Amino acid sequence: MAECFNAWILAARHKTIITMLEEIRVKMIKKIGQMREFCNSCISNISPMAMKVLQENTTKFMKYKIEWNSDTGYEVLHGEYKHIVDVNGQTCSCRAWMLKGIPFLHAIAAFHHRKLEPIDYISNWYNREAYMKTYNHFIQPLLNMKMWPESQNISVIPPHIRKMPERPSKARRK
Repeated sequence: MAECFNAWILAARHKTIITMLEEIRVKMIKKIGQMREFCNSCISNISPMAMKVLQENTTKFMKYKIEWNSDTGYEVLHGEYKHIVDVNGQTCSCRAWMLKGIPFLHAIAAFHHRKLEPIDYISNWYNREAYMKTYNHFIQPLLNMKMWPESQNISVIPPHIRKMPERPSKARRK
Protein backbone atom coordinates (compact mmCIF):
# COMPACT_ATOMS: atom_id res chain seq x y z
CA MET A 1 0.00 0.00 0.00
CA ALA A 2 2.85 2.40 0.82
CA GLU A 3 4.44 1.88 -2.59
CA CYS A 4 1.08 2.53 -4.24
CA PHE A 5 0.60 5.77 -2.35
CA ASN A 6 4.16 6.90 -3.10
CA ALA A 7 3.64 6.22 -6.80
CA TRP A 8 0.30 8.02 -6.62
CA ILE A 9 1.88 11.21 -5.23
CA LEU A 10 5.10 10.95 -7.24
CA ALA A 11 4.52 14.19 -9.14
CA ALA A 12 3.81 16.14 -5.94
CA ARG A 13 6.61 14.71 -3.78
CA HIS A 14 9.36 16.97 -5.07
CA LYS A 15 7.45 20.24 -4.79
CA THR A 16 7.39 22.67 -1.89
CA ILE A 17 5.53 21.43 1.18
CA ILE A 18 2.43 23.64 0.75
CA THR A 19 2.10 22.81 -2.95
CA MET A 20 2.64 19.11 -2.26
CA LEU A 21 -0.03 19.04 0.47
CA GLU A 22 -2.45 20.97 -1.73
CA GLU A 23 -2.03 18.49 -4.61
CA ILE A 24 -2.47 15.53 -2.26
CA ARG A 25 -5.60 17.16 -0.77
CA VAL A 26 -7.13 17.62 -4.24
CA LYS A 27 -6.29 14.03 -5.20
CA MET A 28 -7.87 12.75 -1.98
CA ILE A 29 -11.04 14.76 -2.61
CA LYS A 30 -11.34 13.14 -6.05
CA LYS A 31 -10.52 9.65 -4.72
CA ILE A 32 -13.07 9.84 -1.89
CA GLY A 33 -15.72 11.00 -4.37
CA GLN A 34 -14.90 8.14 -6.75
CA MET A 35 -15.05 5.57 -3.95
CA ARG A 36 -18.42 6.90 -2.74
CA GLU A 37 -19.76 6.63 -6.31
CA PHE A 38 -18.38 3.10 -6.56
CA CYS A 39 -20.02 2.09 -3.26
CA ASN A 40 -23.36 3.53 -4.37
CA SER A 41 -23.19 1.70 -7.72
CA CYS A 42 -22.51 -1.75 -6.18
CA ILE A 43 -25.37 -4.16 -6.77
CA SER A 44 -24.75 -6.54 -3.87
CA ASN A 45 -24.17 -5.76 -0.20
CA ILE A 46 -20.70 -7.39 -0.39
CA SER A 47 -17.81 -5.68 -2.17
CA PRO A 48 -17.03 -6.94 -5.69
CA MET A 49 -13.42 -7.75 -4.71
CA ALA A 50 -14.56 -9.99 -1.84
CA MET A 51 -17.08 -11.70 -4.12
CA LYS A 52 -14.38 -12.36 -6.73
CA VAL A 53 -12.06 -13.94 -4.13
CA LEU A 54 -14.94 -16.04 -2.78
CA GLN A 55 -15.86 -17.26 -6.28
CA GLU A 56 -12.23 -18.18 -7.01
CA ASN A 57 -12.04 -20.13 -3.74
CA THR A 58 -15.38 -21.83 -4.44
CA THR A 59 -14.18 -23.22 -7.76
CA LYS A 60 -11.08 -24.82 -6.16
CA PHE A 61 -12.47 -26.55 -3.04
CA MET A 62 -13.64 -29.78 -4.69
CA LYS A 63 -10.23 -31.51 -4.35
CA TYR A 64 -10.49 -31.65 -0.55
CA LYS A 65 -11.65 -34.56 1.58
CA ILE A 66 -13.84 -33.63 4.56
CA GLU A 67 -13.86 -35.43 7.90
CA TRP A 68 -16.57 -34.30 10.30
CA ASN A 69 -15.40 -34.29 13.93
CA SER A 70 -18.20 -32.45 15.76
CA ASP A 71 -21.18 -30.19 15.20
CA THR A 72 -19.05 -27.30 13.93
CA GLY A 73 -15.57 -28.78 13.60
CA TYR A 74 -14.10 -30.32 10.48
CA GLU A 75 -10.83 -31.83 9.38
CA VAL A 76 -10.09 -30.94 5.81
CA LEU A 77 -7.55 -33.18 4.12
CA HIS A 78 -5.64 -32.08 1.05
CA GLY A 79 -2.79 -34.38 0.16
CA GLU A 80 -0.50 -34.66 3.18
CA TYR A 81 -1.90 -31.53 4.86
CA LYS A 82 -4.72 -31.50 7.39
CA HIS A 83 -6.53 -28.33 8.47
CA ILE A 84 -9.02 -27.89 11.28
CA VAL A 85 -12.04 -25.68 10.52
CA ASP A 86 -14.39 -24.35 13.21
CA VAL A 87 -17.50 -22.97 11.48
CA ASN A 88 -19.00 -21.23 14.52
CA GLY A 89 -15.69 -19.72 15.63
CA GLN A 90 -14.92 -18.79 12.03
CA THR A 91 -11.38 -20.13 12.31
CA CYS A 92 -9.18 -22.37 10.23
CA SER A 93 -5.72 -23.68 11.07
CA CYS A 94 -4.33 -22.22 7.83
CA ARG A 95 -5.31 -18.75 9.20
CA ALA A 96 -6.24 -17.40 5.75
CA TRP A 97 -9.91 -16.99 6.74
CA MET A 98 -9.00 -15.03 9.88
CA LEU A 99 -6.47 -12.82 8.08
CA LYS A 100 -8.56 -11.94 5.04
CA GLY A 101 -12.08 -12.17 6.46
CA ILE A 102 -13.14 -14.18 3.40
CA PRO A 103 -13.67 -17.96 3.76
CA PHE A 104 -10.77 -19.90 2.30
CA LEU A 105 -10.87 -23.26 0.51
CA HIS A 106 -10.95 -25.38 3.67
CA ALA A 107 -13.84 -23.42 5.17
CA ILE A 108 -15.79 -23.49 1.89
CA ALA A 109 -15.39 -27.27 1.80
CA ALA A 110 -16.83 -27.45 5.33
CA PHE A 111 -19.72 -25.14 4.36
CA HIS A 112 -20.47 -27.34 1.36
CA HIS A 113 -20.57 -30.40 3.62
CA ARG A 114 -23.05 -28.67 5.97
CA LYS A 115 -24.99 -27.09 3.07
CA LEU A 116 -24.25 -23.54 4.28
CA GLU A 117 -23.74 -20.44 2.14
CA PRO A 118 -20.14 -19.13 2.27
CA ILE A 119 -21.34 -15.59 1.49
CA ASP A 120 -22.93 -15.44 4.96
CA TYR A 121 -19.48 -15.91 6.53
CA ILE A 122 -17.69 -13.04 4.79
CA SER A 123 -16.48 -10.49 7.34
CA ASN A 124 -18.43 -7.29 7.95
CA TRP A 125 -15.42 -5.31 6.69
CA TYR A 126 -16.58 -6.04 3.15
CA ASN A 127 -20.16 -4.80 3.63
CA ARG A 128 -21.40 -1.71 1.85
CA GLU A 129 -22.02 -0.02 5.24
CA ALA A 130 -18.36 -0.43 6.23
CA TYR A 131 -17.21 1.11 2.94
CA MET A 132 -19.66 3.98 3.31
CA LYS A 133 -18.40 4.64 6.86
CA THR A 134 -14.87 4.77 5.49
CA TYR A 135 -15.75 7.33 2.82
CA ASN A 136 -18.39 9.10 4.90
CA HIS A 137 -16.26 12.15 5.72
CA PHE A 138 -15.45 14.80 3.17
CA ILE A 139 -12.32 16.93 2.98
CA GLN A 140 -13.44 20.52 3.24
CA PRO A 141 -12.55 22.95 0.46
CA LEU A 142 -9.96 25.64 1.15
CA LEU A 143 -9.34 29.11 -0.20
CA ASN A 144 -6.65 29.56 -2.81
CA MET A 145 -3.19 30.14 -1.33
CA LYS A 146 -3.17 33.71 -2.73
CA MET A 147 -6.24 34.47 -0.62
CA TRP A 148 -4.67 33.37 2.67
CA PRO A 149 -4.05 36.13 5.20
CA GLU A 150 -0.47 37.36 5.38
CA SER A 151 1.40 35.99 8.38
CA GLN A 152 2.75 38.47 10.94
CA ASN A 153 5.45 36.04 12.12
CA ILE A 154 9.04 36.34 11.03
CA SER A 155 9.99 34.31 7.96
CA VAL A 156 11.74 31.04 8.55
CA ILE A 157 15.10 31.02 6.83
CA PRO A 158 16.73 27.70 5.94
CA PRO A 159 19.93 26.89 7.82
CA HIS A 160 23.29 27.76 6.32
CA ILE A 161 24.70 24.87 4.28
CA ARG A 162 28.15 23.93 5.43
CA LYS A 163 30.45 21.41 3.85
CA MET A 164 30.60 18.17 5.80
CA PRO A 165 34.01 16.65 6.61
CA GLU A 166 35.21 14.00 4.19
CA ARG A 167 37.70 11.19 4.40
CA PRO A 168 41.21 12.47 3.76
CA SER A 169 42.32 11.83 0.21
CA LYS A 170 45.10 9.33 -0.26
CA ALA A 171 48.20 10.96 -1.69
CA ARG A 172 49.43 8.76 -4.48
CA ARG A 173 53.18 8.59 -4.90
CA LYS A 174 54.44 8.30 -8.43
